Amino acid sequence: MSFFSSYWVLPLLFMFHDFEELVLVPSWLLNHDSYIGKKQLFGGVHHSDVLAIGIWEEFCIYLLLSTVANLINYPLLVVAATLPYLLHLIAHCIFSIIKHAYVPGVVTSIIEIPITILYLLALIKLTHIAIWQWFVVIIAVFVAFAANLQFIHIIMSRIEDTMYCRK
Repeated sequence: MSFFSSYWVLPLLFMFHDFEELVLVPSWLLNHDSYIGKKQLFGGVHHSDVLAIGIWEEFCIYLLLSTVANLINYPLLVVAATLPYLLHLIAHCIFSIIKHAYVPGVVTSIIEIPITILYLLALIKLTHIAIWQWFVVIIAVFVAFAANLQFIHIIMSRIEDTMYCRK
């Protein structure tokens, strides 16, 4: 099995990218407006310890998906999880362009976008299943990831409010 056909690459890419965010978001927020339109970047969280909770939760999901994909030899599950991750990387680049400045996560995004595309292509070559499964799995994973993102942002905000007495 080559590096790019391993189900474990996605959690590694995720952690490499999220370390940049974890370390740099709090100091970046001190000097930058975190809004793009009505949306606040990084879920409105300002503290690394609270960001770490969200990152840990998402990392556990990536590990679980990679483990299940490995156990049942189902690369489509990792493909489906990698697609929203790739869109997340692209979003960092767009945010940086909109802000006309560095946004935490953009450096690793630029590094990882070509790697993630190569990874996706390698996994797609391993996926030999009916097209209907592609649609069902990809849509289900996108919906699950979108719902989880909303959930974790709410939880992180509540944790930060409690820990740092924000109102």
